Amino acid sequence: MMFAQRVLLLIRFTRCVCVLLSFMSMDLHAQNLWRSALDYGAVAHKDTNSTAALQAAIDDLNRRGGGTVYFPSGNYLSGQLYLKSNVNFFFETNATLYASQDPDDYPKRSGEYRADNQSAMPNELALFYGDSVRNVGFFGKGRLHGQAVRVWEPLREVDMFIAAETENARKAGIPMERYYVLEPKIRLICIDNASNLTFRDITLEESPDWTLHLGNAFNVVIDGVTILSNLDKGVNADGIDIDGCRNVRISNCYIATGDDAICLKSTMRKGLSYPCEDIVVNNCTLISTSTALKIGTESHGNFNNIIFSNCVIRNTNRGISIVVRDGAVVEHVYFTNLIIECNRKNFFWWGDGDPIRFILLKRTPKSRLGIIRNIFLQNITATGMGSSLIQGYEGRPLENIVLDNVRLTLLPETRPDKRATDVLQIRQANGVTLRHVSLGWQYENKEPLWRAALWAELIDGLHLQWLQVKKHWKKNGWLSLHKVTNLQVDGNIPEAEWMKTK
Repeated sequence: MMFAQRVLLLIRFTRCVCVLLSFMSMDLHAQNLWRSALDYGAVAHKDTNSTAALQAAIDDLNRRGGGTVYFPSGNYLSGQLYLKSNVNFFFETNATLYASQDPDDYPKRSGEYRADNQSAMPNELALFYGDSVRNVGFFGKGRLHGQAVRVWEPLREVDMFIAAETENARKAGIPMERYYVLEPKIRLICIDNASNLTFRDITLEESPDWTLHLGNAFNVVIDGVTILSNLDKGVNADGIDIDGCRNVRISNCYIATGDDAICLKSTMRKGLSYPCEDIVVNNCTLISTSTALKIGTESHGNFNNIIFSNCVIRNTNRGISIVVRDGAVVEHVYFTNLIIECNRKNFFWWGDGDPIRFILLKRTPKSRLGIIRNIFLQNITATGMGSSLIQGYEGRPLENIVLDNVRLTLLPETRPDKRATDVLQIRQANGVTLRHVSLGWQYENKEPLWRAALWAELIDGLHLQWLQVKKHWKKNGWLSLHKVTNLQVDGNIPEAEWMKTK
């Protein structure tokens, strides 16, 4: 071999060794930044508060450029912890971090803000709170446990959003009592103004308030997460709240919670709101005493490019909903490949046992009026005890609503405060298409308020393509149409079977 060739080979070998040593150095550096919580003085005992030790671990790893706080198996206790950029958390199987039940372990709400519009002290109470952080993750098969305590008490005040349902329940003889959560009313994880967040495999349990709340976040992955709260008592214990976030992927989660399971919203915080855009939710199993998949009601920013797909919804008070009260534009939303089973819950929960509810409202007379348009539902099979509702606002109809291969079955209500009337109600909308839609009842028992399969009112442009309606006790009255213009019918729907009202 010539001398030049030998030199070239030696140079290449040296480069390879240098690259290998560099990777080894990076790996050793990464291992050095994997720190056990015990190394900082945390105690794996539920009766010992480890807040200071855990915060020291977070701060130290952040100063070193990042790393992972490792929780070995055991039970830990902490008050509020402040997240820092580039610091992750790994919870070993059988490792549980409990939220302290002492209100003094959480900061008081000062309401004071700096000139840069950031809170001088975090204005959110949470076991983990982060503001303006990036590259943060929660991993492992362990748990965060909120230790929520709730009491059954007489109704303190009427929720005006469900005032009519509350009065209906009172007239039916249902006691005016409900559950209330005791202080500290904290969230398990609350992160604002963040990017590159990952939550994988961890279990979040019994949060006193919203469980996982992300506000104004970009690039979020939530995969294989389990969220649990008491289905009878878990008021306000939402599962996942995506609040004005972009580029979010939620997959393979199991959520059984006493309030909304997955909720997209846009709140007004410190005078600012942000849109929800480019969001995908798929392959989840959801149980909720309120709504399983929801957009709203807080809706100050817009919602755009959202897909909910391949989910199983069971034992839920409301299946899917879009509720706009604060002026948002909601468009390009797809609900596909869903199985929905709804059952009526107690009066103080939002929901009627209804599979679908899309509605445009104004929170106050001075609130902006929003828009709901370009909403697509495809391949959905649903049963429920409440009437599904799609409804616009006076002078502001919903636009371009498509139901394709959707099957809705209305079941008898199990509670004395009856509410359901029709299988599907559509009011104040322009451009509605029902394609291969099946509407029907469970025939064994007839509810006294039941009327029609489809109640359509104030609609311009109703297109019925091969609509299927299961006959019930009436010879007529399958469809009840009121002030419907530009009606188009394809398929065998005998007009003699229709009940029309001007």
